[in-house]
Amino acid sequence: MSFSRKNIIHITLLFILLLIPNLCALVMAIDLEGSLIMKIGYLGMVMVGLLLPALILKIRTYFIFEGFLNFLFMPIDIASLYLNKQSASKLFLNSILNTDVLEAFELLHTMWPICLAVFLVWGIYIYLCITIPNLPLFNSKLRCWGFLAILITTLATYGGQTLLIQKINPTFTFREVINQSTEKFGLKFLKIYPYNLYINTHLLWQDKKAWNQAQDELSTFSFGINKRDSIDDTLYILYIGEAVRYDHLSINGYERNTTPYLLQEKNIISFTSIYTQANLTNYSIPYMLTRASVSNSDILHKEKSLLEAFQEAGYHTAYISNSSYFPFTMRIMHNCDYHYIFNRGMDAVNNYDINLVNKAIEHYNSNGQIILLHSLGSHFKYSIRYPADFSYFLPASKPTDGYDILKEENKSLLINSYDNSIRYTDYVLHELISWMDALDNAAVLIYISDHGESFWDDERKLSLHGSYELSEAEYHVPCFIWYSNEFQQQHPQKINTLEQNKHITQNSSTIFHTLLHLADIVEIVDSTKSLCSTYVQPLDTFQVLSGDGEIKTYIIQ
Repeated sequence: MSFSRKNIIHITLLFILLLIPNLCALVMAIDLEGSLIMKIGYLGMVMVGLLLPALILKIRTYFIFEGFLNFLFMPIDIASLYLNKQSASKLFLNSILNTDVLEAFELLHTMWPICLAVFLVWGIYIYLCITIPNLPLFNSKLRCWGFLAILITTLATYGGQTLLIQKINPTFTFREVINQSTEKFGLKFLKIYPYNLYINTHLLWQDKKAWNQAQDELSTFSFGINKRDSIDDTLYILYIGEAVRYDHLSINGYERNTTPYLLQEKNIISFTSIYTQANLTNYSIPYMLTRASVSNSDILHKEKSLLEAFQEAGYHTAYISNSSYFPFTMRIMHNCDYHYIFNRGMDAVNNYDINLVNKAIEHYNSNGQIILLHSLGSHFKYSIRYPADFSYFLPASKPTDGYDILKEENKSLLINSYDNSIRYTDYVLHELISWMDALDNAAVLIYISDHGESFWDDERKLSLHGSYELSEAEYHVPCFIWYSNEFQQQHPQKINTLEQNKHITQNSSTIFHTLLHLADIVEIVDSTKSLCSTYVQPLDTFQVLSGDGEIKTYIIQ
C-alpha cells in the first residue's frame, strides 16, 4: 500500500501545522531578524529535529506523537514570541506554570479569538491524522539516505559555526574553539521549538526537585538571631508594587501628576537608584527577601527569608497578597503568623489593592509586627487595576480590551491606563500611610516595585516585562521609605543616614538589610548593603537575571 495524492496533501498540511511556532519565530524572533543565513540555519536545525522520528515511526504514529508534544506547548511559545520576540525560556515557562487562576482567566478571557484559533488548529490536525494510513513514510533505502542527510546537515551546521568562532577569535586554541562551538550548538536548541520547551521543562523539574529537597534543611535553619526579651512596638510594612517603573512617579520627576498624595506627604525619602535583580516576579521577589543574589542564588535553597528573620527575633509576621503566588512565596506565607491571599478564584474580579490596607488594619498587632503587602499594582491589564473614577488620564484602554491592544500604535492609550493604575496605587498608599500615621506607636513603610515595564522605549521595541534584553525601564524601580514622627524622634540618626544615601546606587537586595537595620536586628545585616548604614557601598555593576534565564551584567549608566 502506498500513499495516495490525497494522503500526500494531508501529510504536507500536517507538517505545516507542526511548523507553525517555527514559522512564527522566523517572522518574530529578534535574533533571526535581517539575517538570511540565520534563518536558513534555524530551519535546517528545525527540520533535522522534526524529521528524525519520522524515519523510525509509522506516519500516523509519528504525527500523533509529535502533535501531542508540539500542540501542548504551542500557545506558550507563540505567546513568548509575541511578548518577548524570543522562544519561551525557562523563566517564562515557570511564570506561566505558576500563574494563579485569576491571572490565567484574565489572559484567556481577553484572548478568546486566539484560543478559538488554537482549538480549530487542533481539530484540523486530529482530522488529518485520522485520514492518513499508518504506513512507514520512508522505505529502507530512503531511511538510510534520510539519516545520512540529517548527519550531513548537523555536521555542516556545527562545522560552519566552528569556523565562524575560529574566525572571530583567532587566538583561541583548538580545544577552546571546540568547547565554545559545542556549547553554542547546544544552546541553539533552547531557542528552537519544541526542544526549548522539552529542555526547559526538564530544567524546571530539576529545580523543583532541588527546592523540595531543600525544604527539609530549611526547617531547621536559623539565622542565629537572639530573640528579644522585649519587642519594640514599631510597625514595619513592606509594600511590594507590581510592574511599576521608576520614571512614571511624579515624586521621581515624572511630568504627569501620578502621585498627588505622595507629593503632599511629609517624611518620605525616595531613593533614585534602586534596581531589581530580575524582570519577572517569580525571581525578583526571592532576591529581595533573602540574602541571595543572582551571583549567589544557592542561598535561596539554604536560608530563610526576611520575614522569618524578624520572626526569629520575636516579631509577629504577616503576609497579605493580592497578587500571584509561587513556591517561594507560599513557603514564606505558611511560615508567617498570619497570611491571607486574595484572588484565589474566578469570582475574584476587581480585587483592588485597597483590600490589602483593609486586611492589614484588621490584623494589626501592636506588640511589634512586620507586614508584607504584595499588590497587583500595575500589572497588565492596567485598566482593571483601578476603579472607573480613577480614570484621570484619557483616553485610556478599556477593561474589555484584549491582549491584541499591545501594539505600539496604542501606546498612548496603554500609558494613560498605566498611569491611572499608578495614580490609584498612590491613593492606596495614602490610605495606608494615614492609618499608620494615626497609630500611637512608631511606624515605617518601605515601598518597592518587583520590576518595571517597557513601552516601546527604544529601537528594540520592548513591551511589558520579562524581556530578554536589559532595559532601564524594567530594572530601574521606584523605592521609597515613609516614617512616622515617632520613629524619627526615636531614631534621628537613621533618618539622617537614609537622607544622605537616597542617591546611592543599590540593587533590590538592600531591602533585606535595610529593613533589619531599621529594626536593630543587626546580627545578620551587611552594612555595605543597608541604606541605614554610613558604610553602604554604591554599585557600578551587578548581576541580573533576564527573561531568558541568562545571567547578565547590568552597567549603571
